Amino acid sequence: RLGAPGRPAITVTGPDSLVAGAPAALLERVVATLTDNALRYARTRVGIQAAPGPDGICVAVIDDGPGVPASFTADLFQPGRRADPEDGHGGAGLGLPLARRLARSAGGEVTHDAGHSSGACFVVSLPAG
Repeated sequence: RLGAPGRPAITVTGPDSLVAGAPAALLERVVATLTDNALRYARTRVGIQAAPGPDGICVAVIDDGPGVPASFTADLFQPGRRADPEDGHGGAGLGLPLARRLARSAGGEVTHDAGHSSGACFVVSLPAG
């Protein structure tokens, strides 16, 4: 789906290299799950921004879609929950809980940046390698 005609554009920014204290396959799975979610809701673009974090690395996945309704933020990471099951975007409400569970298995976390001004922003933090 990445780069397919009619799909949102994806940009990736960050340093040439970062080292996480987690297997590369785990980081890839977490970011891919968040990117898949962002592609479902983005209007025109998805951004993936990698950076050193306070205790390791952070990867933010940002889209320009409708964002997360404030009334739903408490349920975001509950398996099987979706803000609007009738929105025509498919999915079973399992991606965000899976991404969080995988990150936590490596001593990291996935959070939702509720202060992001437009669209949605999810941040993966993992310990340094």
